[in-house]
Amino acid sequence: MSIFSFYQRIVLAILSSLSLSRTNFFICLNLLKAFQQKGMDKLVLCSGSRSGPLAIAASGLGVSSDLQVFTSIDERSAAFMALGLSTASGKATLVITTSGTAVANLFPAAIEADRSCQPLIFLTADRPLRLKNCGSNQTVNQEEFLLPACRLFEQGDPQGIHLLTKEKIQELVDNTWEAAHLLPGPVHINLPIEEPLHPSLAEQDEVWNGWEPSLFEDKIIIKHTKETITKTTQTSINIPFLDPSKPGIIVIGPWRGSQQSLDLFRQTLEKWQSYTNWPIFADPLSGIRSTQNGIVSYWELLLINEFVEISQGLQVLRLGPTSSSRALQEWLGKVKGNQVLITEGEKRPIDPLRLSKQYSHGFYNWYMEFINNYQFNKQTINLHKNNKFYNDLFLKDQKIKVWFESFMTNNTKLTEPSIAYWLPKYLPKDISIMLSASSPVRDWLTFAGPESLVNRCFGFRGASGIDGNLSLAIGLSNVVGRLILVCGDLSLLHDTNGWLFLTHKSPPLIIFLIDNCGGGIFEQLGISKLSKGDFKQVFTMPQALELLELAKLHRIPTRDIKSLDELRDVIEWCLEFSGPVFVRVATDSANDASLRNNINDQLRRYI
Repeated sequence: MSIFSFYQRIVLAILSSLSLSRTNFFICLNLLKAFQQKGMDKLVLCSGSRSGPLAIAASGLGVSSDLQVFTSIDERSAAFMALGLSTASGKATLVITTSGTAVANLFPAAIEADRSCQPLIFLTADRPLRLKNCGSNQTVNQEEFLLPACRLFEQGDPQGIHLLTKEKIQELVDNTWEAAHLLPGPVHINLPIEEPLHPSLAEQDEVWNGWEPSLFEDKIIIKHTKETITKTTQTSINIPFLDPSKPGIIVIGPWRGSQQSLDLFRQTLEKWQSYTNWPIFADPLSGIRSTQNGIVSYWELLLINEFVEISQGLQVLRLGPTSSSRALQEWLGKVKGNQVLITEGEKRPIDPLRLSKQYSHGFYNWYMEFINNYQFNKQTINLHKNNKFYNDLFLKDQKIKVWFESFMTNNTKLTEPSIAYWLPKYLPKDISIMLSASSPVRDWLTFAGPESLVNRCFGFRGASGIDGNLSLAIGLSNVVGRLILVCGDLSLLHDTNGWLFLTHKSPPLIIFLIDNCGGGIFEQLGISKLSKGDFKQVFTMPQALELLELAKLHRIPTRDIKSLDELRDVIEWCLEFSGPVFVRVATDSANDASLRNNINDQLRRYI
């Protein structure tokens, strides 16, 4: 071989490599543009080398288009923040990660997105097929990591994305966008990317100026791997109806539909309740209006103390998943009348009691089927106003309201029940709330009373974990504006990297920390004493880290509340800031557990 031929081959190899990196970038840019055409306008980007072409494309679109790009060093927190963005907007947010364990860190948020039925799209970079199963660095079976939670899995060409055609890109986008929103949930696209990964500045400029690969639209489409997760579907076409001329009750769990369909749900509820006059037990996360007729404010306390009698043949209309209330589940288990459970598209069985007939096509559709197929006399229905069951229920609810107001006014100590009672009374109505999945959401349900439904409440009860709470709240507040996150100290510590999303330019998030020195929820479970071992070490796990100082480290304005009298003033102080603030309230979980029992003891004697 001549020296000329040798150097000619080297030059051709270099040119080929440069062309490949340019093609990778071109494909990534067109993939993200196709998602934008579907309506995607938010993206969370995690750093990485293999995902470099995707990152460069996302960064450029963040400058040249209306794409909002967030960056994160932690894939787990990034995925939860994206879930918050998706929940508030009703549209899927994209999460871009590199290969390896980065993909595994997406799984907790994928589980929550799956169970809470929220759209989310994971876009992960991977090694090409030639590097698989041969010991290559950072090469794992990541295409399998998210399968148990995802609605759909799609994979680019195994040899590399440079072989994707225009038609194939559109197919990937169409399939994943539809799967993420049809029955809202997470989907996963895995993209093998061949080296070289990073286009030069000149190559980037060429692509931005309109360059595209030759024969881009004429390449042979190589069959790709595609797997879908089989979900349990509703097999019966019979629509389960209830008889509005007979006694019934409406139980509403956390809202698990899109934000766009919430108003229609509320309107349907108003119509059904006006026909039936059935009372309503509504979870704070239900999304219904506080002005809705028929609301029983203190239903949790009524059930805990066994003040609700079950009339013969009482029917139950259950809307959405079961509330976190154990008392409600026990009570529903005793109801002998018909129970109908309606979901907003969720076809998997979600009744742990297995007592209901499930209809999965939404409350509005069920109601329209009822109107079209059920003949009834409204005058007969209105007789429920004089029903002993209803009158007794609302009378007891009113008595609890009066008693509770007096009790809380005379007990000025800072406790978790008093915070749940007074905080919603002091908050402006236009502030949204996120309740973490441990004690806060339970106390809000039990003690907030009529104010529990005044503000729009969010909560992530799909998997009922404490994972990602701060990141979820940051995602929500980026869409809905001012929001208050009410959470415990361990929940906040569990998502420490979420703090990295917060700057002085961040949305006005109020982080309201209930610091009870560990997992206070375990004080309520009747296991505070162990015959062997240390209860605190095993369950509550108090941490030495001072969270007030952690907030200051991230340059977040802070306040420390020492008494209940300061609560209203501190809320007003929080509203002065246009960015995030941090409020700490110290409580005693053991004393609060005793207080909850004391409240119930006094109520039993009073009622």
